Amino acid sequence: MPYYLARAKVSKDMISALVSRPEDRLVATTRFLQQIGGRLHNYFFSFGEFDIVLLFELPDNVSAASLSMTLTAAGSITEMETTPLLTMEEAVAAMQRAGQATGVYVPPGRTAPPAR
Repeated sequence: MPYYLARAKVSKDMISALVSRPEDRLVATTRFLQQIGGRLHNYFFSFGEFDIVLLFELPDNVSAASLSMTLTAAGSITEMETTPLLTMEEAVAAMQRAGQATGVYVPPGRTAPPAR
């Protein structure tokens, strides 16, 4: 199952609710991800550009997009940036595929390589 890293900015309403009634969001987020076929690995609060960072697995990009849409529609977050992650096995496969394609791609302004 693909891995994802998500960074999100939470809404003022979410922060207000958590300050008024602190709760462990790990529980609700784990349950939500399981319901859409995923698995939460880590949930972090952070400070800086983003307020929360999630590391999770989901079946596909459509599921990952639905996560962002659901949280945004609920008013919990105002912005979410999701990055698909490759395992080392997937990265090596990509490297091998790139190696096989070397010489096939022609940058603009150059002539095509001889046919293989």
